[in-house]
Amino acid sequence: MTSSTEAHPTKDLSVAIVGGGIGGLTLAIGLHDRGVPVRIFEGASKFAEIGAGISINTAAIEALKRLGLFENFLEFADFPSRNLFFQWRLAESPEQTLLSETLCKKYGAASIHRAELLDSFIKKIPSDICSFGKRLKSLEQPSSADGKVKLTFEDGTTHEADLVIGCDGIHSRVRGALDPSTAGPSAVAGSDSLVWSGTWAYRGLIPRERFVEAVGKEKGDFYADTAQMLLAKDSHVLIFPIHGGKTVNLVAFKTDRSRWPERTPFPKGEPWIQETSKQDFLKDFDTYSPEVVRMLECIDKPSKWALHQVVPSLTSYINNRVIVTGDAAHGGVPHQGAMAGQAIEDALFLSNLLAHPKVNNANLTKALEVYDKIRVPRANKVVETSLEAGDTYEFRGVAADDPQKLGQHLVERFDHIWDYDLDAEKEQMNQWIRENL
Repeated sequence: MTSSTEAHPTKDLSVAIVGGGIGGLTLAIGLHDRGVPVRIFEGASKFAEIGAGISINTAAIEALKRLGLFENFLEFADFPSRNLFFQWRLAESPEQTLLSETLCKKYGAASIHRAELLDSFIKKIPSDICSFGKRLKSLEQPSSADGKVKLTFEDGTTHEADLVIGCDGIHSRVRGALDPSTAGPSAVAGSDSLVWSGTWAYRGLIPRERFVEAVGKEKGDFYADTAQMLLAKDSHVLIFPIHGGKTVNLVAFKTDRSRWPERTPFPKGEPWIQETSKQDFLKDFDTYSPEVVRMLECIDKPSKWALHQVVPSLTSYINNRVIVTGDAAHGGVPHQGAMAGQAIEDALFLSNLLAHPKVNNANLTKALEVYDKIRVPRANKVVETSLEAGDTYEFRGVAADDPQKLGQHLVERFDHIWDYDLDAEKEQMNQWIRENL
């Protein structure tokens, strides 16, 4: 982190960001660089990400460029050859039959480790706008139109700001400050209103040498460099390179469809992240081809993650002077490689909105209406189609009974995410501001 603020605030409104993950840091940097007074409150003792490799799609990369974060991103990002997103294969066939491949038509998508992405942003954020060990206890909306939101933290400290932005993930406490009458029944703090997709994700990072040895030299080298999605009924496995090709990121998904087409309720009281035995893990994929099973055997200490989603989608991300972004607003499953990208898009939009010359403290609550107008349809479509994508990969969606048609469908399924026009979005925002402020 840089030692002191470099931008001089030019706005008469103050912003408090709750949560220091990818979305929160991106937004804090965007606001600070545009002269909007901002503070970021993180519950942990330092900024840190859990998880493994993630995909950053082309629209999100364009957003990073506009936020001045692309050069930092380039330090760690892995860009595939030929702009490849994934090759799609049948996991159970002996040769892993190729169905199709999806290419990014305009730019290259990239993969990166979550922690590396966060580290690349930390360098850009001034230390004096960051507070750690601040777990949110409660939020109090202002009693007057020009009053401030009061945040109370579990350590007893408080902070007041003109605007509070929840970037605190799918378990968001800030989401509970939304109004269910406008945002819908998912406007609940924490995890109680979240819906289990039915899917467990087993994650592993495999050193390249071990992966190649397990799979075999020729195919192992090819798979270690070339993103693959291996599909079967009610399960699938993805692999892609990170760390400059030195590591293979593997995620194996297994879905409980015992109540299909309804979602299976998550067992009460069970943790979302569970250790599991290697034997039980491999049993979920015992119909796969021997080469794929050998990939899975490289994960020595498997753990599984229950994938949840904000269902139904929020119909509003704002309530007076409190708003939510990223997974707090539209958290969901990772099946289109787009969740981090949506948080980054939100950060760009809000940075441009709050820095706009016509937006000030007096008209702030009115100005926030355009965030709902533009970002709710965009982000909700991405999160809802991500849930559908997981079903589709597991032969429960489009072309469920025809692998060849499924392959054709997957070639262009992601265009609506990648081809999103951020300049047109900004112009739509500016036009709304001209007409309404």
